[in-house]
Amino acid sequence: MFNLITKLELKRVLILAIIIRVLLMPFSFHPDIKVYNFQSSFLKKGIMDIYSYIPLNKDKLSIKEEYVYFPLTYFSIGAYQIITIPLFGDDFIDWLSDASQTANERVGVFRYLFLLKLPYLFFDLIIAFLLMSFFSNNSQKRKVFSYWLFNPFSLVLVYVFSNIDIIPVTLTVLSLLLALRKKITLAALLLGIAAGFKGYPLLFIPFLLLYSRSLKERILVSFFSFGMFFIIIAPFLGSSGFREATLTSGLTTRLLTGGINIGFGESLILGIVSIAILFFYRLTAHNNINTLITDYISLLLLLYSFMHFHIQWFLWILPFVVLILTIQNRLIPLFFLLGIIGFLIPFLYQDKYMSVGLLTVISPLYNQLSLPYDVLSRIYNVNTIQGILHSTFLGGSLVLINKLLKEFDHEF
Repeated sequence: MFNLITKLELKRVLILAIIIRVLLMPFSFHPDIKVYNFQSSFLKKGIMDIYSYIPLNKDKLSIKEEYVYFPLTYFSIGAYQIITIPLFGDDFIDWLSDASQTANERVGVFRYLFLLKLPYLFFDLIIAFLLMSFFSNNSQKRKVFSYWLFNPFSLVLVYVFSNIDIIPVTLTVLSLLLALRKKITLAALLLGIAAGFKGYPLLFIPFLLLYSRSLKERILVSFFSFGMFFIIIAPFLGSSGFREATLTSGLTTRLLTGGINIGFGESLILGIVSIAILFFYRLTAHNNINTLITDYISLLLLLYSFMHFHIQWFLWILPFVVLILTIQNRLIPLFFLLGIIGFLIPFLYQDKYMSVGLLTVISPLYNQLSLPYDVLSRIYNVNTIQGILHSTFLGGSLVLINKLLKEFDHEF
C-alpha cells in the first residue's frame, strides 16, 4: 500500500488524507475531548487559574474532573473556542455541560466534534510537512509524507481518541529538526514550550545535553528548556489544584511507579533504571547528534515497557518511528507488530471508551455491547493476558532498541 501511495503526486495524497480525516472526525467520541473542552470554556469567562477554580466550584459544575493538563493546553483550547464560538451555535455550551448518557443524541453533536477536532487536522498536516524537511531526496520526502498521513495508528490516536497531545508532538518534531541542524538552544526552547502542554518533552533534554558542543551550550540548553517550562508553570505553583492534579498527579509521575523492592521502603524504579542505562550508554559511546532520533525512540519504548501507559502516549513516538521507517523499510513489520500489541493492552481495559464506547455518537446501541474485557474474562484472566502482552512488548522493544543503537547510522 505504502509503495503505491509514494508514487502519487503529493497534492493528490494530501487531498485523500484530508478526506479520510474529515470522515473520521465527526463520528467517534472519547469523553476526554468533552472534559477538557468544557474546562477550557471557562477562559472566555475570564477564568485564568482553572486549577483553583474547579475545586472551589465543584458543587456547581456538571463535569467535576480536575484539570490535569499543563497551562498552555488550557489557554490554547480556550482561545480556539473564543475565536470559533459562532460556528458552534447557541446549544454548544449546553452540550459541553451535559454529563448525561443522552448528551450525544443531541442535534449538532457531529458538528461539535468536527469543529473541536479541526485544530488536530492543522497540526497533523504540519507534522507531515515537517517530516519532509528531514530529507533532501524527493523519493524519501514523498515516502515520509505518505507514511505519516496514512499510518493507521496516528489516525486512530488523533481522530478517534481525540488526542490533544498532537500540539506538543508537533513542537517536539520541530525541535528535533532544529537540533539536527545544529540549532540546539532553539531546539531546547521548543522542548520547554512543548512541556507547557504536556510534561513528557522534558525527558528528551538530557539527551539533547549530550550532543551540546560546549559547556556554554549545555548551560543555555538547560536554561532555555527548563527555564521556559518554569516560566509557563510559575503563575500556578501557588495553586494546590495545579500541584496535585497536574504537576504531581499520577499521570505525570507514572514513570516513578513499578519497581523492585530492595528493603527499608526503597525500590529500584525500572523505568528510571532503563532510561539511565540508555543515557550512560550514549554518554560513553561518543555518537554524533544524528543518533538523537534513535535516542528518542529508545527512550519512549523503555517508558512504555516499564509502566502502565495511556494509549494516547503512543502518539509521542510515531513521528520518530516514521522517520526511521522511511530509511529502513525492513523494520516495518517489527514496529507494526509492536504497535498492534501496544494497542491491544488498553483495548482489554475495563473501560468502554477503549473499545465499543468510541462509537456511541453514531448510535447509543453501542453502549449495550459487551466489552472485550467481559468477553475474555469468561475464558481466562484478562489481567494475565495483559501481562503477557506487555511482557511481549518489552521483549520486542529491547530487540528493536538493540537494532537501532547498533545499526542506525543515517545522516539526516
